[in-house]
Amino acid sequence: MNFFKLFPTVDYDINRTGTVQRMVDIFRSVRPLQSYVDNPSLYTFYEIKNGERPDVVSQRLYGTSQFYWTFFIINDFLHDGMRAWPMSQETLFDYLKQEYNGFAITTQPEIVTNTDGQIIEFKNSIVGKFTLDEKIRGGTSNALGTFVKRDLDLNQIVIQDVTGTFQGDGAENNNNYEFLVGQTSGDSVQTYKVYPYAEAPHHYYKLNDKKERPVSNLTFIETADVGTIITNTNESGQSFTEELFAESIPTPAGSLGYKSNRQYINELNESRSKIRVLNSKYISKFVDEFERLINV
Repeated sequence: MNFFKLFPTVDYDINRTGTVQRMVDIFRSVRPLQSYVDNPSLYTFYEIKNGERPDVVSQRLYGTSQFYWTFFIINDFLHDGMRAWPMSQETLFDYLKQEYNGFAITTQPEIVTNTDGQIIEFKNSIVGKFTLDEKIRGGTSNALGTFVKRDLDLNQIVIQDVTGTFQGDGAENNNNYEFLVGQTSGDSVQTYKVYPYAEAPHHYYKLNDKKERPVSNLTFIETADVGTIITNTNESGQSFTEELFAESIPTPAGSLGYKSNRQYINELNESRSKIRVLNSKYISKFVDEFERLINV
């Protein structure tokens, strides 16, 4: 079954020349009936196997590949189409390799004030630094790459197509920093921590938050020293102390951890592998009702 055969047609003058053509009205949209959504006996959940396509899942569940489109109707996150369908492990590997190549580099910005407490400088800030596709060179390492992205919340710049190795070990080695210099703009910033882009922070979260909810709009991301004692607050508002060990470094100030781009994409892909599907005895009724509503 061609999904768009369910849609009505409309008269449309594509080139506005007076020549009218009959076309499928692809702008029609029907959300699943609330009675289907609210009644758990009408659907179940299916775990998509590695590399399974929608038509394959439809064949497995309903004995026909024609009902593949129902998955995209009854699962909210699939309203974006195939780009939201879980990737196979092989495709996921290639995706991460392509989309997250290069390095993400953080700096340590510093607010400089005068004796009256007025801000006179944002030292080592990435705000407004470098131009898109500009070549960036490491002043000490001589590494060279292309500037492609700036993330102010994460205090992070992304450099791809890199030759050489930029320097920046964070708290692990305070002396191993260097200045990055824009070859066109002349802008410069000092590195702090250099990550392979796939392993760089996607977002930060409070270490005492079991749900690991993202903490956004961070102005500065600093690092606690190995073995230091910090004061934290639990969910009841009570203060307690904890020691930061080497495996938790780099840990941003205020007891924050982070989830890497690789972790985030892997977990997102895994979560998309569990989809809601209609029980086979209701599928025909759902299709008929959908066709009726789309043609109203």
